[in-house]
Amino acid sequence: MNLHLVDIGLILVYFIAVLLVGVYNTRTDSTSDYMLMGRTLTLPAFVMTLVSTWYGGILGVSEYSTSYGISNWVIFGLPYYVFGIVFALLVAKKARALEVNSLPEILVSDYGKNAGRLASVWVLLLASPAPYILTLGLILNYFLGLNLVIAIIMGAVFSLFYILNGGLTSVIKTDKLQFILMFAGFLVILIVLGGTYMSPIDLWHSLPDSHTSLTGGQSFAYILVWFFIGSWTMVDPGFHQRVYATTTPRIAKRGILWAVLFWFIFDMMTTLTGLYAFSYLPSDTIPSQAFLVLGNAVLPLGLQGLFYVGILATVMSTLDSNTLVSGITLGKDILSTFSSFKTYSTHVLIKASMLVVIMMGIVMAIWIPSVIDLWYTFGTISIPALLIPTLFSIFKKPLSQQAVLLNLTIPPLASLLWFLFGKIDEWSYFWGLEPFYPGLFCSLLILILFKNSHKEASQ
Repeated sequence: MNLHLVDIGLILVYFIAVLLVGVYNTRTDSTSDYMLMGRTLTLPAFVMTLVSTWYGGILGVSEYSTSYGISNWVIFGLPYYVFGIVFALLVAKKARALEVNSLPEILVSDYGKNAGRLASVWVLLLASPAPYILTLGLILNYFLGLNLVIAIIMGAVFSLFYILNGGLTSVIKTDKLQFILMFAGFLVILIVLGGTYMSPIDLWHSLPDSHTSLTGGQSFAYILVWFFIGSWTMVDPGFHQRVYATTTPRIAKRGILWAVLFWFIFDMMTTLTGLYAFSYLPSDTIPSQAFLVLGNAVLPLGLQGLFYVGILATVMSTLDSNTLVSGITLGKDILSTFSSFKTYSTHVLIKASMLVVIMMGIVMAIWIPSVIDLWYTFGTISIPALLIPTLFSIFKKPLSQQAVLLNLTIPPLASLLWFLFGKIDEWSYFWGLEPFYPGLFCSLLILILFKNSHKEASQ
């Protein structure tokens, strides 16, 4: 790919700006401030960081919207609005009132250290930076022609520079910039396409049924499992972290509702861009690269760089957030609970853990080189383990310790085995059942079997 020096300059200015904003006046020696900004997150900053960190897998959106049209919105948009609104109305205030520092702490307080450690394993999967390391690597590979593995490593290492210094403060400060850039980038390409190619209405009438259908040709069972994976919102560790960091429970509730509105707007922008890509580009275009190819094909000097900066902002905002959350989970919620690590401060363990999770993310990004597959795999395994125990604790309806430990063990194992057997059998799952369902079924079964055990134990 050949970029003009002006566009390359814009991209370089973006990276320098992110680095400077993330490093300037962000250093803190307080572990609480490092993790949660001292719980001083205001409404505008909360909305901007929640929106910007929700879209890191932009090439996955490129792949799906170009290939399957508006079903991209059905799968990657609608479920998250539903669960986001549920979280805002029913969970946000209660979760903020707990005054915890991380999601596993909720389970530790009700069920003990072992429950917290088990929960942390699944939180590590949900918060893995791997999909976003892969996305950034693919973008750098496309821009610079680098070997994909080298590009993945370069992108991952860069993301560490500023968050190591300031923690959540660095993330929030850069997210404000990323929020503006991601919307500006996609607005630019849509305006250009609407003015030089065809209007959105004409585009819609020119599309085949495969791209105007809500299912996109996918099976109902496949779409339904993605809807349930949308419950990821309820146990997303980055989502929880920002709720805990707000100044008041009321800001947490209002902020999520505003975020859902901005999610909807951005989903409309990215899905429409995918429809334009399908219509405009040759049929042999690689779907995951469609946004990048489209920008190169239709945007003039300068605007092309702005669009690519918008894509990079979308990725970087999620990558740095997930790296921090994963570091907190491994360092504070797992390592610091073992006596062999007591000689190290939690602050040091978190920073060291971020290095570890970045290396783990690099390995997973190389091993599973598909953003959508990474999302699907992590969500399928982790959500059935975390969903019920977390919500029951937030609503002050704790289960028995035995039930929770079983829930954190059996459901994810059931989903994982179902997934692996399906992979061995050429992705043909038993009875056509997606792996998420056996895990969720096991979780519900454990809930039913042990629903009275907590009461009996207390009598």
